[in-house]
Amino acid sequence: MSIEHIETHPVYKQVLNDSFGGIMYNVANQGKYDSADIIKLWDELTESQRGMADGIIKGAIGFLKGQF
Repeated sequence: MSIEHIETHPVYKQVLNDSFGGIMYNVANQGKYDSADIIKLWDELTESQRGMADGIIKGAIGFLKGQF
């Protein structure tokens, strides 16, 4: 498992598209994102791998986990 799996995941790409369009927070509570798979990928990474991820990835995962 690697960060590249997260970066190429369709849900990650959709979150990025929506965030740059300014609509991410408007649709967050509408169940738009099927995030179980990408969160599983993230949780399977080692602590070191998660630590090396850039802020955009960490922000997207935090958003999908409801931490923001």
